Amino acid sequence: MSHTSKNSLADNIDINSQSAAYSESYFDALYNDNSDPWQYQTRWYEKRKRDICLAILPQSQYNNAIELGCGNGVLSELLAQRCLTLVSIDGNQRAVQLAKARLAEVSHVKVIQGVIPNDLMTLKDTFMEAYPLSNDTSTNKPPFDLIVISEILYYLSPNDIDTVIAWTQQNLAIGGTLLCCHWRYAIDGFTMTGETVHQRLNDAFNFANNEKHQIAFNHQSQIIDSDFLLDVWQRSPSSVAMQENLI
Repeated sequence: MSHTSKNSLADNIDINSQSAAYSESYFDALYNDNSDPWQYQTRWYEKRKRDICLAILPQSQYNNAIELGCGNGVLSELLAQRCLTLVSIDGNQRAVQLAKARLAEVSHVKVIQGVIPNDLMTLKDTFMEAYPLSNDTSTNKPPFDLIVISEILYYLSPNDIDTVIAWTQQNLAIGGTLLCCHWRYAIDGFTMTGETVHQRLNDAFNFANNEKHQIAFNHQSQIIDSDFLLDVWQRSPSSVAMQENLI
């Protein structure tokens, strides 16, 4: 999902009481008679941002990846080239249909409909048996070595953002990568922005890193673009140079 629609469905909304129904109607309106509401396929802004996200990933290949808020699957199609398996999830029915059509010939990608964060809590139970992401399904190891969260968290309440953060801490494998990218400007009808979202992410991981029982989320990369923020964390102390024995 993304950001660039400036049409508000509600000029006066209390974000603290914002309902899931509001968010659902917001995206239903965007996808109404429009297969690419943010012009992912035609805007240079979107292509440039995708290229930067892909280039900054600290590993060339990942085993098991998940993308939260896949929209119509344009980024998913590119991520699939870097992953052995990929789960792409979105809450909007039309977006999921479009993503499934785009990725129909890519057998190692599974597109599912689910509301974030609620359906993340049951993802493993409802999905892993039908589409195992690991050769070793008998353990309780975190299943994903890449989690991509792009242009979605500012549509959630602060409490739901915290739920997603906790989920990433539980589900990112040792040595894995978390990539988060968000538009910096205000979005009509929502109070969270990329600035507040990424500050919340940084605060949460800094706090977790101070807890001795936690495996640190090391801040691998940060890009502060005029238009978007991009942060990459790894559950590993190794930089790219360290991984290639340059240091």
